Amino acid sequence: MTNEVHERHKSSITTPTDTEIRIERIFDAPRQLVWEAYTDPELLPDWLGPRELTMTVEEFDLRPGGSYRFTHRDSEGNEFVFFGNLREVEEPKLIVRTFAWEGMPGKFSVERAEFEEVDGDRTRIVVTSSFDSKEDRDGMLESGMERGVVESYTRLDELFERQRSG
Repeated sequence: MTNEVHERHKSSITTPTDTEIRIERIFDAPRQLVWEAYTDPELLPDWLGPRELTMTVEEFDLRPGGSYRFTHRDSEGNEFVFFGNLREVEEPKLIVRTFAWEGMPGKFSVERAEFEEVDGDRTRIVVTSSFDSKEDRDGMLESGMERGVVESYTRLDELFERQRSG
């Protein structure tokens, strides 16, 4: 991937309120392809999470009331487990789900991921995560979330490049 593409597609991560994190990113891929990358359990390990971790999709039931569970593992065998329930699914526009990390027991956020067409062949993703408190929000920010988001979205760009060239 060229630096030009990377610079053009920086992730915007903001805290619009004391209990929210907002992530915005534009991808050079049609909305349907971005939706598939987000919702196909066979594609998720190709881009979701830091590069040095391997990912296993243990459960992924994409429907309101469904649930998901992902495990990332490092080279030493340490596991980082993420899980939640789906509240709304409106293909290819919207996913609302709970998001929990075993590293923060008893804490979860509600994530609203919106997929918007831009110029017909590009897609803007806006993910808003809502937390119960400022402390919960800040705990997520301090956990390395920003690095994970930026690296995941860079890997997603690479996936789209491979799909275009292959």
